[in-house]
Amino acid sequence: MGKYFETNYKKITYPIDSKEKRGLRNAQLGAIHAIAAFFSTNEKDAAIVVMPTGSGKTTVIMLAPYLLRKKRVLIVTRSRMVCGQIAEDFSDLKTLRATNVFSDSMKKPNIYEMEHLYSEDQQHNFEKADVIVATPQAALSISKTQWAKENIDLIEVDEAHHSPAKTWHQILLNIPAATQILYTATPFRLDEKKLTGEIVYDYPLAMAYKDGIFGEIKYVPVESGEDNDLLIAKTAEETLANDRLEGYEHYLMIRTDTKTNADLLVEIYKKNTSLRVSKVDSSMSNGAIKRILEKLHKGELDGIICVDMLGEGYDFPNLKIAAIHTPHKSLASTLQFIGRFARTNAKNIGMAKFIAVNDEELEIENYLLYSKDAIWQDMIIGMSEGKNKKEVEDRNYIKEFTTEAEKIMDSVPIQAIKPNCHVKIYRAETFNLYADFPLACNVAKRIMRNKNENTIIGIGIDYEMPLWLENGERINREYALYIIHYQQDTKLLHIYSQKHSETIYNELAATFCASAEAVSKEEIYRVLGGLKDYAFYNSGMVSKQSQSGESYRILTGSNVSDAIDRSSGRLYSAGHAFCKATDEKEGEITIGYSSASKVWSSAYRSLKEYVQWCNDLGRKIANKNLVVKTYTGMDFIPLPKRLRAYPENIFFANFNENTYISDPVVKSDSANSKFPACRLTDAKIVIRLCEASKVVFEVILDEMSEVIECDKDARYKSLGRVFVVCQGNNKGYLDDYLTEQPLIFKSTKDDTIKGTEWIEGDNDESIFDNDIVEGIDWQLYNTDLSLEFRKDSKDQRVSIQDALYEILKSRDCKYILYDHSKGEIADYITFTERNAELIVELYHVKKMSATTYNNSVDDLYEVIGQAMKSVMWFKTKGTLIAKMKERYKGGNCMVKIGGDFQMVLNEINKTDKVLRGSICVVQPGIKKNLEIPEKLQEILAAADTYIKRAGKVNRFRILGSK
Repeated sequence: MGKYFETNYKKITYPIDSKEKRGLRNAQLGAIHAIAAFFSTNEKDAAIVVMPTGSGKTTVIMLAPYLLRKKRVLIVTRSRMVCGQIAEDFSDLKTLRATNVFSDSMKKPNIYEMEHLYSEDQQHNFEKADVIVATPQAALSISKTQWAKENIDLIEVDEAHHSPAKTWHQILLNIPAATQILYTATPFRLDEKKLTGEIVYDYPLAMAYKDGIFGEIKYVPVESGEDNDLLIAKTAEETLANDRLEGYEHYLMIRTDTKTNADLLVEIYKKNTSLRVSKVDSSMSNGAIKRILEKLHKGELDGIICVDMLGEGYDFPNLKIAAIHTPHKSLASTLQFIGRFARTNAKNIGMAKFIAVNDEELEIENYLLYSKDAIWQDMIIGMSEGKNKKEVEDRNYIKEFTTEAEKIMDSVPIQAIKPNCHVKIYRAETFNLYADFPLACNVAKRIMRNKNENTIIGIGIDYEMPLWLENGERINREYALYIIHYQQDTKLLHIYSQKHSETIYNELAATFCASAEAVSKEEIYRVLGGLKDYAFYNSGMVSKQSQSGESYRILTGSNVSDAIDRSSGRLYSAGHAFCKATDEKEGEITIGYSSASKVWSSAYRSLKEYVQWCNDLGRKIANKNLVVKTYTGMDFIPLPKRLRAYPENIFFANFNENTYISDPVVKSDSANSKFPACRLTDAKIVIRLCEASKVVFEVILDEMSEVIECDKDARYKSLGRVFVVCQGNNKGYLDDYLTEQPLIFKSTKDDTIKGTEWIEGDNDESIFDNDIVEGIDWQLYNTDLSLEFRKDSKDQRVSIQDALYEILKSRDCKYILYDHSKGEIADYITFTERNAELIVELYHVKKMSATTYNNSVDDLYEVIGQAMKSVMWFKTKGTLIAKMKERYKGGNCMVKIGGDFQMVLNEINKTDKVLRGSICVVQPGIKKNLEIPEKLQEILAAADTYIKRAGKVNRFRILGSK
């Protein structure tokens, strides 16, 4: 055995089909020669042959073993019924003789149809067979044997769009040395798994229609009613009767999705129509199904009711009417089903008709196939060819990648890689396609590079510890996908990382580019451009005052932009957003962006589509003229811009929220210093100089200070290093720390600067109100306005703090606390009950340094900075209590009036009154009844606006001079 196909190879002829003589059709000739051409230069890859249903795949399947001169063939097809058809045809060479490929005297091959799983008692049948025909389950059982690995040298899979399924795929893997040919009408699947192999021939449906293989088709819509199944049945009966009156030998297939529904339809057709129908489903024996089909062929039945059967491989071209009670959910299945009815290889048949309920809402992969206006002839051809063309383009795109290893991963085809749409985008002037991945990615040689597209793909391996293993090793092996794409025309670097780690992103950017900078919020926001019909599901807004109230607000819902108004824009800047919108080319899409230079969508795409998606984003980001207008509340939220120059009116600086969360320790850089360790957040920050290119400020802790300047790229440089910042075991200079954790600057025009981001202010509210100033006659208390507080009890002068205490005692304060020292909450803290509120007021005192009133900007800067910084203590009630406890334990925050400290804490904890904050600046240098210069007015107005926006703080005032 084993010489049959080789011996009879020379007997093949290739007659062309004509009216005079039957032969091979155009599609069959093209397919068989394409197979021969492919395997003349290729031994390892599978060949994929794409031929529409009805174009004669079975003939090509039977002819291929002769052409390739194989020894033994395994033909795998989906159903027992089709197995029987192929085995019967092949054993008699019925079709190959009818098409004059072979003469009638041609010797027949030995065919064995596997009706059961492999067993040793079948071995003699395998030994004798030239061809084994089997279902997937049976084929899998024999493929596991050593005999199959040594003796089967050709595997042909019919309806190969099923081959990625676990069973089918394993058959191909079990016999890797065999030549593999996969036949399909649709080389794509609903689950988007890819067929392993190369498309060597694609016969388009339009050509099949032109060649007369694919016939006319028509959709017959049924208007929905109370009983749609009955309406479809009645329409099917009428349609079949009309066709038969015209002389057509047509039969009916009734399609549903479950056995239960099939039983119901049997009763509906029996009781309400004259049609003779019978049910066919997978629970029936092969013999029972054959008997029903014999009745159909003899005309004893008008039709059959099928539960997902007979759609593939079944050859009865007189089935021309389909009553679709339950449509298929995938385009691939739909096209396969329709192809069965569009065949033309029979006498007395006409147009195929598909009867279904008109459903304007039912979309099959974005196609409204069941709309009453649908023209199926054009739609089916367009849909089929569009999907097939895309599949071919994707596969050609994959060929552009080169790899260092023979396989990027065992058992995973490259074309099966389909990332979710997520990317982090950098700006970079240069790109090195041939750089190695960082060691942390553990990619090794699992790398593909596409020179034409400037794209690199890497597959990393990581190990995770399972949840059920305590204190054990990382034993779960996981794969991580990395895609790096450089867009040459925009100079943008796009990075996909399965691990959304900033460290990984930055390492990848630094590896493939000499210098890379993440794109700004201002640029990333442009990805929303060119869309319409925005509906925002999720939005994040960054507080302009991150130490007061909530630092980041997240809104979720069906359309969160409705909850955003103009006042939101005064308090917040844009953070992240995720929305649904309409794109002119793609239709309805989802798109999201974040302040971390990331963009994402809920879609998954092929590699080619993913790179195109990145390119489309890149062109938007690079388009400086693109104006994004959503016509929703999102337009009220200001967008951070790249800082190009500092405004000249910066008056306040504070640490960012990360510093407050970690609150590192500060020590002196001098080994001989007696400076005690302090918390960094206890420091005062005073602006000393502001220019377009830099801000100079002083950091003050106790009697020591350090002057630092910050350039417009948020790089900090000390003008004389004094402080060392300690975080655990890590130590570093203060300027280095601030470069990593930049300060937040505020201008009198309400501008906010965080790092290199500038958030333009909305200073409509920043108009100075003289009513916030309360004039005090300090001379009534013999106050020395140049003395803030007495350092020595022997000093007999009356300081501003002394006078303030007398003033507070005369007012209706339930408690008065004194907290003047390093890291203070405020110099004085008072508690006052008013109606349903418990008002906590913080008093910040600053002496009068100038010799004239309303003339000291420096004094105002310092005390205003302390006041604005103190709003953070009103973030929550717990924040205030915790800080007070900390100060009390340190020997500070002493109760002057009202009882002991525990009484104060109990008052705060147990009161049912609403806690409200008030902040007061005590600065005698501000004279109420004397004109205040515009510069000072701007500072006071800005502070007033900032503090009043700070959540639970609703009052700002100044104790000045009369």
